[in-house]
Amino acid sequence: MTASTPFVIAVTGHRDLHPDDCARVRAQLAQALDDIARARPEARLDCLSALAAGADQLFAEEVLALQERLGARRVRLLVPLPMQESAYIESQEQPGSQAFRDSYVALRARAQDVFEVPYDSGPATDAAPYVRLAEYLAERADFLLALWNGDTTATRQPGGTFDAVTRYLATPGHAVLHIPVRRADARGVAPSLIPVILTADGAGALHRNADANALSRYLTTPRTSTRAS
Repeated sequence: MTASTPFVIAVTGHRDLHPDDCARVRAQLAQALDDIARARPEARLDCLSALAAGADQLFAEEVLALQERLGARRVRLLVPLPMQESAYIESQEQPGSQAFRDSYVALRARAQDVFEVPYDSGPATDAAPYVRLAEYLAERADFLLALWNGDTTATRQPGGTFDAVTRYLATPGHAVLHIPVRRADARGVAPSLIPVILTADGAGALHRNADANALSRYLTTPRTSTRAS
């Protein structure tokens, strides 16, 4: 990666975040983005968020806060959409509520680019656009932030958060910053509140590194970018 090459950060996560977790998660996102900016002082930070409710929008808000401090030439918010925009908004809206549309439009207006992810012909399933989005993030991102409940026992829904994490980690050398969250209907305290670095071995098993310096070490270790050109 050269000085002129952007460092691409992507987000995946649940739409239905537990409201009691949002303040903590926001602070952890802000800290992670600050750490990345310090570790990559020479690079423009291109931040990918589809602006779905929950994790995507929380990430986008913190990206824009960082952009206000460092400038739009250093930090960019890019919005890859899994389908045509009007259909995407309709698919995300709750019946009788304008909340998603309003928050999406407000964030979209501040993004540097909004585009539909290229989609090759394939099975026409409801999940197909979200699978392609997960594949796009895996191909394009140098680093993935996952706002995820960490449940590896649940069914792996194509295009869902667990699926996106698994697809990303399938590339050797990739790592994910897992920021633990609960879903809105969860009861009790989250099993872990500390962000951890996730990697995967050749068999696909996840490995967690909760060392406080793990993120810094990963970001500052020289490696060849595997990002698709």
